[in-house]
Amino acid sequence: MKIGTIASHSALNILSGAKAEGFQTALYCQPEREEFYSSFGFSDSIVRVSAFDDILNMDLSDVIMIPHGSFVAYIGARRILDSNLRMFGSKELLRWEEDRELKSDLMREAGFLIPREFGTLDEVDCPVIVKTYGAAGGEGYFIAQNKEEALAKMDPDSRVAIQEFIVGTKVFVTYFNSLARNRLEVFGADIRYETDADSNLRFDDRPSFVVVGNLPMVLRESTLAQYYQMGKDFIRAFQGLTGGNVVGPFCLETIIDREQRIHTFEFSGRIVAGTNIWIPDSPYSYLMFSEPMWMGRRIAREIKELNENDRLDEVIK
Repeated sequence: MKIGTIASHSALNILSGAKAEGFQTALYCQPEREEFYSSFGFSDSIVRVSAFDDILNMDLSDVIMIPHGSFVAYIGARRILDSNLRMFGSKELLRWEEDRELKSDLMREAGFLIPREFGTLDEVDCPVIVKTYGAAGGEGYFIAQNKEEALAKMDPDSRVAIQEFIVGTKVFVTYFNSLARNRLEVFGADIRYETDADSNLRFDDRPSFVVVGNLPMVLRESTLAQYYQMGKDFIRAFQGLTGGNVVGPFCLETIIDREQRIHTFEFSGRIVAGTNIWIPDSPYSYLMFSEPMWMGRRIAREIKELNENDRLDEVIK
C-alpha cells in the first residue's frame, strides 16, 4: 500500500508525512517539476505524467490518494467523484466545495454567519467581492464599492459568485476529523497573504487576491473554543445533508469583524496549503500529540491506525 498525490499544492507536506509513518509513496509529477521535487529527496517517489488528470486512467489499486486543492482546480470534483481512485477523504465533500450553491447551503445548515450573497448585480446595495468558481487560489476575484463598479469590472463570460465584502481579519482554521480516535482536532490557524491585496502600496483600484503564501496565527483561546464548535457544527451539517461523514482534514475560511463576530465565507474539504507552515508541528498539534505532527503525517497516522483496526474501508472510497 502506497500513499500518493499529484505534484503540486501541499505534496511535500503529504509525502514527508507518509514517509515519516513508514509508507511507500507515489508522486505523480509533470516533467518540468521533477528536478524540484527530487531536490527534497522524493526522486524515488516520482511517477512521470504528462498531465495531472492522467491518474484517472492509471491502475492505482495499490495507492491511497490524498486530495488537495490542485485536484479540484486541475481535475475537477465531478471527475474525481466518478473515478475509481482510492482516496482518503470524502469525494462528495469535494463536490460541495467546488459548487458555490452547495457550499452556501452547507454553511447555512451549519448555522454559520455568512456574508450576504446576491443573485444579480441589481440586488447589490453594499461593497461586494466577486469570485470565480472552483479552487483557483483567488485568481479572477475583485472588489467593488457598488453595483456600477462591479458591472464595469466584471467579465460577462465568467461564472461568478457575488458576496458582501466584510471588513475584518481573515482567519483560516484547519481541522482534522479523526474516525480512528473518534474526535475532532483543531489543527491550526493561518492568514493567507494575497499578492498586492495585502500590499500597502498599489497604483490601481483592482487588487489581486491570488494567494502567494501563508502566515501562522495563534488565536485567543476563547475564540479558538468558538472555532472548535464551528467545526463540530460543520460535520453535523454535512452528515445531515448527505448522510456521509467528513473524513480527515478540512478548513473553514472566515473573517472576524470589529465586533468579534465570525463570518464564514468559504470552506475547503481537504488539506489546505496553509498547513505547510506547520512542518514539523503547529502549537495545537504539539499539544495533542507531544511529538512533531504536521498535517501530512496526521493523515498518514490516521490511515495507519484505521488499517490496524480493519477500518480503512470506511474512509477509502
